[in-house]
Amino acid sequence: MFMLHSTSDIRSLTSDSHNLIEMRTSVNDAFRAPVLTDSSGEYRIVKWPFIPAPVLFGDTTLISQCSVSRLHEFVDLSFAWDGPISLAVFVQSSSSLFTVVNYLLNLQLCLPHALRKVSVQLVMPLSSSVDCCTEFVDASCSKFFSKFDEHWADVRNYDSTIDYPNNLLRNIAIDAAMSDYIFVVDVDMIPSSGLFHQFREFTVKWPSDRKVAYVVPVFEMQVKSEMPLDRNELLQMWDHGIIQPFYRKLCWKCQRYTDYDMWHNLKLKHAAEINIAYVVEYHDPWEPYYIVDQKAPKYDIKFKNYGFNRISQVCKYLYFVLTASV
Repeated sequence: MFMLHSTSDIRSLTSDSHNLIEMRTSVNDAFRAPVLTDSSGEYRIVKWPFIPAPVLFGDTTLISQCSVSRLHEFVDLSFAWDGPISLAVFVQSSSSLFTVVNYLLNLQLCLPHALRKVSVQLVMPLSSSVDCCTEFVDASCSKFFSKFDEHWADVRNYDSTIDYPNNLLRNIAIDAAMSDYIFVVDVDMIPSSGLFHQFREFTVKWPSDRKVAYVVPVFEMQVKSEMPLDRNELLQMWDHGIIQPFYRKLCWKCQRYTDYDMWHNLKLKHAAEINIAYVVEYHDPWEPYYIVDQKAPKYDIKFKNYGFNRISQVCKYLYFVLTASV
């Protein structure tokens, strides 16, 4: 799903030359710091040097990962989520690193709110050179993002000859999260408006249980359609064929245990609030999207590229509790 966002705070890079110099210095310092690697010793991890807003008690951090070619999709995600975000970006080569560093610098200057609550980790093969980051590109805000989108339009995560370590990226993003809960999503997904605050209110009423995951129903929609404002509008779009449950056609066995028909037919007294709708025990194969305690088991990093990567964590739970929110 996609959501349009306002770009009214876009401004010219030329008016922020002093800030740009400071940002470049911070980035260079980050790459000169002692090398931090993952547990396997295959990848270098560089924390983007700008500190996000503090995390509060009861917060949920949105966790996501992407390649450089999909980094532009993260902007929509950041504007849709009201809470903290932790993003891991896979940078497969020096040329990709040059691109992602310049993109993030421009994003920091042109759309500062997009990174206000975001922690970004750059993950790259240890063999990759970081010398590229001593040089930067100057570009106007009005042109840079469109050129970036055009350049990566037809590139997919798995087009490279280098394996895409999706589970490793998820774990790195989770390790960087400081909140009580995490919500792992794909970078091209858009959470419902208000979900962050609604779930905070929900957790006040229901004590945390580290072996329970709160499943959030996920839907696919036509790209040109407007996002539904609430559950009732979503149901109407579903009934008219504009929206359908996630993976309905591609891999229904991977999602059917969420029981979307039951969710559709729920009679809610307080539709604007999140409540437990029903309990679902785990079945194989099932890959729901869910909010869970931050100390939940991590993903199996042996899984790379496409297929059965998320399920390596899902099957470690005893049961799931489905929320009644969109």
